[in-house]
Formats: sequence, C-alpha cells, structure tokens
Amino acid sequence: MKRRKHQKFRSRGGIRLPAAITLCLALSLLIFSRAGGEPIAQKALTGLARNSGFVTRAMALEFGVSPDDTAEVYTPRTAAAARDEQAENPLAESTYVPSSDTENDNPVLSAADKAATVSINNETSYDVDAADCLAADEHFSADGDGPQVLIYHTHSSESYTPDAAFPYTPTETERTTDTNYNVVRVGDELQKVLENNGIEAVHIREIFDSPVYTGAYDRSLAVVEDTLAKYPSITTVIDVHRDSILTDDGRAYKTSCTINGEETAQLMLVVGTDDGGLYHPDWQENLNRAASLQYRLNRTYPTLMRPLNLRTQRFNQHATHSAFLVEVGSSGNTMTEALKGIRLFGDVLSAELTT
Repeated sequence: MKRRKHQKFRSRGGIRLPAAITLCLALSLLIFSRAGGEPIAQKALTGLARNSGFVTRAMALEFGVSPDDTAEVYTPRTAAAARDEQAENPLAESTYVPSSDTENDNPVLSAADKAATVSINNETSYDVDAADCLAADEHFSADGDGPQVLIYHTHSSESYTPDAAFPYTPTETERTTDTNYNVVRVGDELQKVLENNGIEAVHIREIFDSPVYTGAYDRSLAVVEDTLAKYPSITTVIDVHRDSILTDDGRAYKTSCTINGEETAQLMLVVGTDDGGLYHPDWQENLNRAASLQYRLNRTYPTLMRPLNLRTQRFNQHATHSAFLVEVGSSGNTMTEALKGIRLFGDVLSAELTT
C-alpha cells in the first residue's frame, strides 16, 4: 500500500501574521455564506482551498509550524490533491458497486433447512428422517460413456383419461396396450428430454402387464437385469407408472398443478425397502438419492411433486444401487398433462444427474 505523500515544514515558536489573516478571511466568508450569500462564499472558499499559500499557512497555524521550519506533518488528501495534482476532475464520492461474482448469491442451506421442503410419506416400520437422508449427500448420477439411464414400465398398459389431443379408446378400464396412449409414451418423452440434455438413455417399451397382470414385476425384472448386463454403463434405473386414485363411487381423481399457466400432472417418487421381507440391502441409498432429487424438484417447481412415498415392497429396486419408481399423474389426468409434467421432471433430473 502506498503511503500518502507528506510535506515538510520546520518547527518555529511563532506563527506569521498572514496565516492568521487568511483564516480570519475564511471565517468571514463562512459567516457570509450562512447569512445568504452561499453561492458567492462557496466560490471564494473554493478558491482559497486551491491556493497553495493559503493551504500552507493554514496548516502552519493548525500545527504550530511555519514554512521555514523542518518538522514533518501530513497534508490532508483533499488539500494535497487540489494543491499538488490539480486534477481535471474533482475527487469522486465513494459509491458501492455490487460484485459481479455470483458464487455466493444463494445461501448454503443445511440438511435440516432442506428437509423442511421434503416430505416423506413413510408406509414402513422404519424410522426415517429427511434431514438424515439429505445429510448423506448421495445423488443419482450419470458419468462416463455409453447409456446412463434405463427407463422401463412394469405396468406398461397404464393409461390416462382421453382428451382431444389423445382421443383413444381404452381396451379396458384405464388401460391400453397401444403405446401411443399409455405410460410407454411418457417414457418416450422422458428419454427425449434426457437425450436433449446430453444423457443417453435406454427405453424398454415392452408390455409386461398384459394379457396377464400377475407376475408383471418378475417379467420386468428379468428384462432389466439383462439390459444392465448388456449396458454396464447404466447408473440409474427408472420405472415409470401412473397412479390410480378413485372415489368410493369409482370416479377418478386427477393429481394436477398449474405451472407456467398450464395444468400439469403432478408426479410422485416411490422408493422400496426390505420391510416386506424381500432382499434389498441398499434401499437406504436409494432413499437418500431420491430425497436429494425431491429437494431439487421442490426447489425448482414447488407444486410439481407429491410427497416422496416409502413403501414395504421393493419394486425391483434391488437390481441396482440407484433406482426409483415415479408415478406420473393419475388415471384422472390426461396424456397432455402427463407429458407436461414429465418434461419438467426430466429437465430437473438431468441437472441432478450431471451436477
């Protein structure tokens, strides 16, 4: 750091008369200014401040020294600037300029703070805490070359309420084997979003729950295991479903929200456990990763997700360390609403997989 340049004076026992006279003149101008002659007085005072003789003698009177003495005293910066630099522009006032560094724009939240936005609907006998899940700092990820994500549908024929854009006729209640109108179409959209974000995905479009519904999980598991063996680069496995919520008289509820002014199907992450007695030693890791994804989704689209659902069944999630089931809307929603929801979900999932 540079030290300010100071001027040399020699100490004397007395002060010359001109110094006292110049200060008296300055005092008179100040009184004149207070009496209403401010513009004239201001101009005169400015002239005195820029007069090297006045500055020197004023400093001599202040510090008890004379220009002929050798003691060293500091000259105030403003006076030095006026006397020595004679700058073309006046000294600018200090102003606050916000930093362009955005690294700390967002506060760093603790796991407990994040947990306030993550609700877990726990249907198991285990005690789970969202803050503990988030503190584990585990995430679904996509690293390396080759396919990273596997999408499939155990209940492939699950479909939606027909609308003008998708006016199909269900082959049975809330179901169709036509993949243009069931959850396989939703899986197509998820694959498209992921690949648009640079994440290669494999999509199994096979129907597992028709013509026989029973045994669908066994059939889908066999294909999932074969696919994982074929593509060892896959890190995340997603079973895409749609929910079914009915009233007592059989009417279908829809799970929807409004995002960007459009009605959109809500989604729900479902995580399985070994609470039902089946082998699934890594379910806690899946839950931790799902909680992290749920937090990111809630932060990005606060109304898109229903509470995370923890279940006693394992839903084939024991096949890999990173797997989850997602319910996209319900039978009361339309395909149009479901596609809007999965697009938003896919963008956030892409961010989670790559950061």
